Amino acid sequence: MRKKFILLLASAILALNITSCRIQENSRIMGQAENQYTKKNTDDVMDRGPVRGGTLKLFSTRPDTLNPILTNNLYVQKFSRLIFEGMVALDKKQKPVPVLVNHWDISNDGLTWTFHVRDNVMWHDNMALSAEDMEFTIETIMNGNLNSPYKKNVQNIAAFAAVNKNTLRLVLKKPNSFTAELMTFPILPKHYFVGEDMARTQRNMNPVGTGPYKFQSYSDESEIRLGTNENWWNSRNPVKNAPMLPYIAEISIRIYNTRSDSVAAFQAKDIDAAMIDLNDFVKFSGRSDLTMRRYPGKNFDFVAFDLTKPALWEKGVRQAISYAVDKVRLVNDVVPGEAVAADLPVLPDSWLNDGSRIYYGYDLNKAKELLAQNGWKKEGDVLYKFINGNITYLNFDMLVNEDNDIRYRFATRIAEQLKEIGIRVQVKKLQWDEELRQISSKRYDMALLGCSVSSIPDISFAYSTSEIYSGRNTAGYSNPAVDSYLEQILAENDSSKKKALFLNMKDIVNDEAPYIGLCFYNVGMVYNKRIRGSMNPHIWDEINDLPAWYIPVR
Repeated sequence: MRKKFILLLASAILALNITSCRIQENSRIMGQAENQYTKKNTDDVMDRGPVRGGTLKLFSTRPDTLNPILTNNLYVQKFSRLIFEGMVALDKKQKPVPVLVNHWDISNDGLTWTFHVRDNVMWHDNMALSAEDMEFTIETIMNGNLNSPYKKNVQNIAAFAAVNKNTLRLVLKKPNSFTAELMTFPILPKHYFVGEDMARTQRNMNPVGTGPYKFQSYSDESEIRLGTNENWWNSRNPVKNAPMLPYIAEISIRIYNTRSDSVAAFQAKDIDAAMIDLNDFVKFSGRSDLTMRRYPGKNFDFVAFDLTKPALWEKGVRQAISYAVDKVRLVNDVVPGEAVAADLPVLPDSWLNDGSRIYYGYDLNKAKELLAQNGWKKEGDVLYKFINGNITYLNFDMLVNEDNDIRYRFATRIAEQLKEIGIRVQVKKLQWDEELRQISSKRYDMALLGCSVSSIPDISFAYSTSEIYSGRNTAGYSNPAVDSYLEQILAENDSSKKKALFLNMKDIVNDEAPYIGLCFYNVGMVYNKRIRGSMNPHIWDEINDLPAWYIPVR
């Protein structure tokens, strides 16, 4: 009885912390969850440690192809990592780690990269991996007749060749110290596709890789089955006296119509693991029949200023706004537990960053002091001053797309916070196309926008002068010192020096505040309790440690 009371109390506290517009819906869901899931978990078994065997059930929508460098299906890309491997992978800190290569060398001018192929790696058909497979894969990605999602990864390569079976050499068009991070695409077996038309070959639906699992079958377009690769090069187990990796013997990938089916399938226990976003968190919080892991995703929200406006051109005004916007409170009020406050579009966990420290701590007195120092005076409830002979008020519109309720709630709370220092903000909800038109034609003051960061922690897209003309630098920010830092970072191959350059540049852009970074939204993974083992997903590979999952014997 005491246990049930504690669970009921936890559910009630969680429901009260969800934002007001969803309280009724979430309370209903949590009520159902308490009734259905706080009873004794029928999947609980005695866990005696890792064992081999069992079948793991995963989710996918219908594949367009099972060729990992041609598919545009997100789920195929995810589970293909169990069949195929890349030269390099990204770890949780966004740092490149060797996989099918064991190391690489870089020339003094940063233009020639030499990758050394790992010994004793075998394809699933027992042929040996060689540098020619890597050469073939890059050639295939570059093929103009094929639409590979990895074309951007190789667009800076001027020449490439397998020097011998153990060595691949790349020559770049211009230095890019993030080249290793770009080499994360899956490698294909050259011998398997000789004489085949890559766009049409049936071999695309019968993949052969080097990873921990082999393709077995694709049945009636309803299930893909994978089996253990007994000759996996990375099967040695770091756990003493435990079986060789991977533990789970088979993987059954169930095929559904849409992404939204994944949550229902997980609820029905038709699949054992599922990716979720912040809209799904409330359905799974507090449940005893599952394991949930949250982590920062790629989606970053920020406020852009139009720096051509006289008032917003002043750094002191932008700094005052930054001090007055309490982004930690914003996140806690609007999406409690579902986002991480951040200054720049680089994940706080990235090795290049310095953690989750916020540059502008909330300080209304500092904000008011900055405005007064810059000559702004109060008239009624808004500040003003004369600029170039014209009276200018701190009175701004903030654009937000009308179909994004979270951004709208962020915007209204920012307006409330800025009102406290004499800045008036009107939030304008627009259709997305119209918002983009107003931003591109500079018919805006402030806009609450978002972006999805790439696997490369390069912020040139928002802060480089050259990106003003592409439209991605929406603020129109330009600083020669920042441009120089961005170029130096791309040219610097020493990681400690590169991080120092980044942090110096970060101080400049934070000080000048052409944007206000708000947050990264969390995403997550949920797992049925019958699945045990190491579960440490991150945004660069949600199932990176799947070979160490296991299913206890009943």
